[in-house]
Amino acid sequence: MHSYQRITSISRVLSIVCLVLLVLLPFYLTHHWLLPTHFWLDGMPFGSQTQYFDSWPPAIDKQILGVLISFLPGFFIVKGLWHLKHLFTLYSQGEFFSEVVVNLYSKCSSAALWFVIVWIFSQSLMSVAMSYDSSSPVLTVSFTHAHALALFSATLLRVIAMVMSVSHELAQENKSFV
Repeated sequence: MHSYQRITSISRVLSIVCLVLLVLLPFYLTHHWLLPTHFWLDGMPFGSQTQYFDSWPPAIDKQILGVLISFLPGFFIVKGLWHLKHLFTLYSQGEFFSEVVVNLYSKCSSAALWFVIVWIFSQSLMSVAMSYDSSSPVLTVSFTHAHALALFSATLLRVIAMVMSVSHELAQENKSFV
């Protein structure tokens, strides 16, 4: 199998994987808030904690707040997956370096960057939302190595998107002179 065929076939698979993840993400984000802990697939998403409760699942108002706050960074994951799905669809059709591809890559990188920013913010918001009715509400502000690595990676993606955009503009300019 040649590189071109390998890229198009892998891209077809990755487009389907992105679609499956888009379908499963809402269930993943809500199952933590609706099910007892022994039914969880893993720990809380985005670093949320269960430390604010004596039993799980929490009261319905906190469940609703938890789901809504979990969907804040989840929204940017959805945006990124949606754009990735379209990007891989174009790759599977053999379109690798067009204006549409550059724009989609730029949108993916922006979604990744916004995800990290909203993830950090949502952790603080979650601490307030889960302790607002206690005798001493909590505001947790954290910036961990995971945040730093994710922010660095998202920034790299954004810079690569800018380079791709400039490269595409130069290629179009060169075509007009030839």
